[in-house]
Amino acid sequence: MWPDKALGERIAKDFIAILVDVDKDEATAKQYGVSAMPTLVIADNKEKTLVKQVGAPFSTAADAAKWFENISSALKDVSDLEAKHAKDAKDVDVSLKLAETYLKLSRLADAAKLLEEVLAALPKDDKRVLDVKLKLADALLKGDDDKDSERGVALCKELTEAFVKAKDERAMESVHGVMMGHWKAGEFKEAREALLTCVGLFPKHDKAIEYRVYAAYLSAQAGDKDTARKELKAVVEAGPADHQWVETAKKVLEGLDGEGK
Repeated sequence: MWPDKALGERIAKDFIAILVDVDKDEATAKQYGVSAMPTLVIADNKEKTLVKQVGAPFSTAADAAKWFENISSALKDVSDLEAKHAKDAKDVDVSLKLAETYLKLSRLADAAKLLEEVLAALPKDDKRVLDVKLKLADALLKGDDDKDSERGVALCKELTEAFVKAKDERAMESVHGVMMGHWKAGEFKEAREALLTCVGLFPKHDKAIEYRVYAAYLSAQAGDKDTARKELKAVVEAGPADHQWVETAKKVLEGLDGEGK
């Protein structure tokens, strides 16, 4: 199943991989509530769902290996952390570790509830407050509830404003939620502006190339395809050629160029 042999060997230590064609095996798709592809389901030997991930959370073999290793670690840790939390719910460090574990396992509602409790308990001047809010926004945005998503976007806006003002590179984490909120509302120019503001402050950040590609695509969505082409070409020319978002820029550029033929 795994085109990367080394990846397959690493994953096989903890999991047995099964590829299911949901068009031919509708019963399995129904059993695990699969309605979109790809969906990754990790189940125990009694077919109980432990983790359900809609959409691939990785794009490279290295990222896939890291994701599966994190899941394996989280599955091993969660029971012990839950026991420790039940013994002392006021232990903030344990609560945060448990919330992070819930996030890894896509138990988003559990993570959000726990993070809300931690926020309520922390003094407002505690250095951990902003990081807890970032994790809470992540949990809210990844869920299916529209109201939770709106709360997540609002949190990201609050955090991004604070991070930009302080020139804190965590703005590159929170601005993604700001972008998605504007994008969902059809506010392409606003989404683009939010991204480029942060990229301008942190041009060497790991997400900078990704956000430049998004910004160019948003220009195209807003009807300015000339700017989109110009910015995508700049990304491609700057490289590096093997960067996944440079490759994405090439594909988007090819699509835009193809529309004019």
